[in-house]
Amino acid sequence: MRRCTVAAALALGLLASCARPSAAPTAPRAPATAPSGGSPHLIVLLAVDQLRPDRLSAALPGGLGRLMREGRVFADAALQHADTETCPGHATMLTGRQPGPAGVPSNEFVERDTGRRVYCVEDDGEDAAVIGGGAEPAQGRSPRKMRVSALGDWLKASQPGARVFTVSGKDRAAITLGGQHPDAAYWLDRGPAQGFTTSRYYRSELPEWARAFNRAAGGEPAFLARVPDRWEHPTGAPANGARRDDYPAESAQFGRTSGHPVRDPDVGVFLERLFYTPFLDDVTLDFARALVRSERVGLGPGVDLLAISLSATDPVGHLYGPGSQEARDALIRLDAAVGDFLAFCEAQVGQGSVLVVLTADHGVLELPEWLVETGASECPLPTGRGSSRALAEGVVAALHSALDPKGSPVAPWVMTSGYALTANRRLAEERHVPVSRVVDLARRWLSSQPGIVHVWTQEEIEEETGPAPFAVLYRNSFDPERSGDLIVQPAPTCLFSPSSTGTSHGTPYLYDRAVPLVFFGSGVAPGVVRGRAATVDIAPTLARAIGLELPAGLDGHPLALQP
Repeated sequence: MRRCTVAAALALGLLASCARPSAAPTAPRAPATAPSGGSPHLIVLLAVDQLRPDRLSAALPGGLGRLMREGRVFADAALQHADTETCPGHATMLTGRQPGPAGVPSNEFVERDTGRRVYCVEDDGEDAAVIGGGAEPAQGRSPRKMRVSALGDWLKASQPGARVFTVSGKDRAAITLGGQHPDAAYWLDRGPAQGFTTSRYYRSELPEWARAFNRAAGGEPAFLARVPDRWEHPTGAPANGARRDDYPAESAQFGRTSGHPVRDPDVGVFLERLFYTPFLDDVTLDFARALVRSERVGLGPGVDLLAISLSATDPVGHLYGPGSQEARDALIRLDAAVGDFLAFCEAQVGQGSVLVVLTADHGVLELPEWLVETGASECPLPTGRGSSRALAEGVVAALHSALDPKGSPVAPWVMTSGYALTANRRLAEERHVPVSRVVDLARRWLSSQPGIVHVWTQEEIEEETGPAPFAVLYRNSFDPERSGDLIVQPAPTCLFSPSSTGTSHGTPYLYDRAVPLVFFGSGVAPGVVRGRAATVDIAPTLARAIGLELPAGLDGHPLALQP
């Protein structure tokens, strides 16, 4: 019998239409001229990592509920690209470009010439070294791999007094939101820096206020003082709508029940645990408050932009799933924290002087075992879960058998990154095997595996000749120099993962693509708007709202913020 819980509703809510992108008409677009009235002094973008729109409600008592009640809600918003990961999702928000043209097709990619895996914001230049970070190669950070500019760049070019800042628990989120030349991008470094930091691409050293925020007190950074020893949350007894606590398919990395350990004498361990709790967002917003106060954000001669990515929903969702007690508690805490932060911004700048956007970089699949248990799974695999490691090892073995019948070489014929596979060009050249043969053999083997509905080739993607309606989504994700030779599309609700627990995202289905999109505040009329809208529409909408000229070649369009 199907359980009537919020978790079951989450399992079903975005699955009924998961196999096809939305065919809804386009949401109303803004007029060609800026609206009359004063421009906001401060634009605040709140990106909540992995927040599905079906988890939001106007009934929430805090800031998220306030945005839903008083904001302009684009109820059919969804990403328009297939590779639904953090880096490409954030890159679309303030560039107005799809991930492929932006040069950010995925969180990481495999260099075709070298076979090296490259992180989307890594930079090994000395001028991009992370302040307080280690000296290992490729550990610097910058937006140089992005091939496009962003709203912050347009704003600063138009208004010399404007300032642009970004903050996140993740480096890739802060960096991609900032564009090419923000005043600063800050993120929490769980590595050597052990605190909020930036790179020398942005500034030569941390400002004093940021050093004070990080300063050790009693052996740990001062900003950790209010983090509790353990994360306590409801367990579902009495029932509260979320799935029962201690569900077997949840990760046991930090325990599956209330009382997850957080504090530890080792700061590195402490920060690692913190990352998987809602308290990550608390310290991120604390840092954002310190930034606003110290830099007098919103009080300068031009419009200031503050983009904040709140990361905790993502690691919590990965470990426990969006229908878990942990996810429910994290959302309730986030709702309260966002309410406090909105009130803070309005007090700093003035209630009528702030324009806020709420969105997300991607959604997430519910735990596949839970989908099977509730009758919501569409996956042909018995548990809804397949092993990505076994899949990668299988295709490598198949190629080895076909191309190396005598047992050599040791190097794999393909390298994998997520759902992408890239042919080993060096090996192909050494063995005088056409790359096209390697790719075709891999495609044939992968296409025969259960739980895979299609294997996309570069030709199909570039020419949009693959199965409709997904072809355009894969085309929007594709970068001919950085994307794989093959992209695997799993069947709806199938999860291929290296782990036997938890869940993930990364597919073109609506549960991974649907995102909240809400505008609130200065110049915005409340209401619910139906029709197609996407994160690529955010930058042109904000630019139009403050009177900026739109750059040519944008993929997004300005949405109407008034009826």
